[in-house]
Amino acid sequence: MRILVVDDDRAILKLIARVLHDEAYAVDTASTGEEARTLALVNEYDGIILDLELGDRHGFEILQELRRNGRPTPVLLYSGRADTESIVRGLDAGADDYVVKPVSNEELRARVRTLVRRGAGSSRIGEQANVGNLTLNRLTRRVTCNGKDVSLTSMELKLLEHLMLRTGETVTRSELHDKVWDMHFDPSSNVIDAHIARLRKKLQKSGASAAITTRRGIGFVLEPVTPSPANT
Repeated sequence: MRILVVDDDRAILKLIARVLHDEAYAVDTASTGEEARTLALVNEYDGIILDLELGDRHGFEILQELRRNGRPTPVLLYSGRADTESIVRGLDAGADDYVVKPVSNEELRARVRTLVRRGAGSSRIGEQANVGNLTLNRLTRRVTCNGKDVSLTSMELKLLEHLMLRTGETVTRSELHDKVWDMHFDPSSNVIDAHIARLRKKLQKSGASAAITTRRGIGFVLEPVTPSPANT
């Protein structure tokens, strides 16, 4: 899942991004309203965390423009303003949630899970993805094989999630650049292949009846297969 975080305070921006990275979300960041507007209109996000008090534009303006353009992306507004008028105005403008700063990391994680759950309602796989005996809960970020946990790094989990969203279809490297990695990722590196190789080994070791196949020169495909015995 990919989240856009918008705040003109770079320290807060980095903190929220780190919390979300630890939860295996792909994160884009914007420190100005205009940058946020451009990213939100060009890219597909599973959720947006939007500060109201930006230096160049008000968060309400950005939110209203997204809704006018038909963007249903779930939006969490967060602000130092705790007055009822601001909260009501934000929700009436099309926000899905409103939280008052400061917010604990635990509450932020819970708010984001709730936020993306709303977006998952329109997804073709919803909150849970299944391929063979492999299951991914997109909200708890838990992967299991025959009910047993599969230990993955946050990047491996993001890769697996996107491949499961496209089960049986070839996913190009450029798509993985766009959907899984953050904006500043260097597409000329071989880091995708390295992560895919490690993910493939972990799936094999878990006995998953799903395997990643390389389509040479094109990309990768996740397909159901006959499970191999798990290593002990």
